[in-house]
Amino acid sequence: MKTTCKKALSVILAMLMMLSLLSVGVFAEEKTGPFENSQYYYEGDYAIHYRVIPAQGEFKGRIMFIHGFLYSGTTWDGMAAEMSKAGYDCYLVDLPNYGYSTRENADTVTIPREDLVVNLMETVAPLDSWILAGHSMGGGVSMNIAYDHPELKAMMLYCPGEITMPGESILNPITTSDLFQKAFTGIFNFFTKSEIFVRLMLLMVTKDISYSFSYDTDILTAPLLVEGTPSGIFYSMAYAENTNMEEASQITVPTMLVWADGDNMINQTQVNNITNALSGAEVHTVEGSHIVIETDPSTLAALSIEFLK
Repeated sequence: MKTTCKKALSVILAMLMMLSLLSVGVFAEEKTGPFENSQYYYEGDYAIHYRVIPAQGEFKGRIMFIHGFLYSGTTWDGMAAEMSKAGYDCYLVDLPNYGYSTRENADTVTIPREDLVVNLMETVAPLDSWILAGHSMGGGVSMNIAYDHPELKAMMLYCPGEITMPGESILNPITTSDLFQKAFTGIFNFFTKSEIFVRLMLLMVTKDISYSFSYDTDILTAPLLVEGTPSGIFYSMAYAENTNMEEASQITVPTMLVWADGDNMINQTQVNNITNALSGAEVHTVEGSHIVIETDPSTLAALSIEFLK
């Protein structure tokens, strides 16, 4: 009997030691973000960076803002400023491989980005209290979430795009090739560090010379220069959940859909596909480019506030 007790005690002590080591490991991996209000949600191999812009005055709800391809949560700063004034807690999340969140690689035990966003939301409040806001690629992510979670309070999509990635089987040779990764990283970083190239890309998207050449390019490029971003982008494409238009047509979450008349990034076929699928949505067309969420947040905020009444 004494021998059995000693063995049991040894097993318990060993388990406690392992748990203490794990705790130290998790603590050691905790991050300090680049902003005063940076926060992280931890799950598995992921540290998901986000910021909260709290509501001012009477609290009316909470919004999870999901950014587009190559962007980060900072793309929503203007919208968040407007919506927080209107009484909404604004959560600006960086999807994996973007902003200041984890970069995926061959050692990452992948978790779908939709699940990471939903799990983050649920740590804060029940899903039926949340409003989703998605731009471009983030619109596709939002639609994927809304299909699986009809209990969401509402969804607002600004120039959303269908996600149509080729998938893991096609991209695996790229994500597993050291030679390609090094070459692509060198090219990617070269152009990202070129201020004139970045400004020309902004000009191509916005067709606004004044805006493009007065824009603080660090807002866009600083997160893109985080180590692991180029290869991480390929991992994000390899494991992306594509937008299923048949599923999108079954979304019951109250939805507002906003298009920009000068958007040259989302083609008319995608506009038609999404508009037809979300046939019950409140649809608006505004003046502006694909990144109208940055160039004219006040107009979009006014539409959003009216929609959420």
